[in-house]
Amino acid sequence: MEESSIIAFNQENVYCGESPKGYGKAYFAKHNFQAGDIVMHGFGRIVNHQTSRFSMQIGLNKHCLPTKWTGRYLNHSCEPNCFVRTRPDGFPDLIALRDIKKGEEITYEYFMSEFVWSPCAQEKRISCRCGAKKCFKKILSFSQLNDSHKRALKKRKIISSYLYNT
Repeated sequence: MEESSIIAFNQENVYCGESPKGYGKAYFAKHNFQAGDIVMHGFGRIVNHQTSRFSMQIGLNKHCLPTKWTGRYLNHSCEPNCFVRTRPDGFPDLIALRDIKKGEEITYEYFMSEFVWSPCAQEKRISCRCGAKKCFKKILSFSQLNDSHKRALKKRKIISSYLYNT
């Protein structure tokens, strides 16, 4: 997919605003989505390491640096409305995990894409403030989950494809 078509698709589906959860910028649904709908396409410059902010892991030693309209402001929730599905080009799509209403903040669980936090990752230092009933109180990476949780995610097919081999 070309970046221009990804940006156009995302701008049709979401708008950017301030997160009511104090996360800074966030994406919000421009219209209703049904479970299984593609909400956003991710894209960005590829680097071989995690950055302190705004990178998304797409391989064991591969991260992308999204821009405003390609996923830079995707926020975490312990009860997300989206999951990650890897496209053939290796970049992520955000898929509606459940029905999403117009105006709802778009979120996913960061462990759906992030294997382990690097020392510079701000997620290691901040508390989760998603407000979910089942909030973990911290933002976990895939490697921090117990084995049964990892197996359940793999069975549901709601994580980045590279995580199936970990």
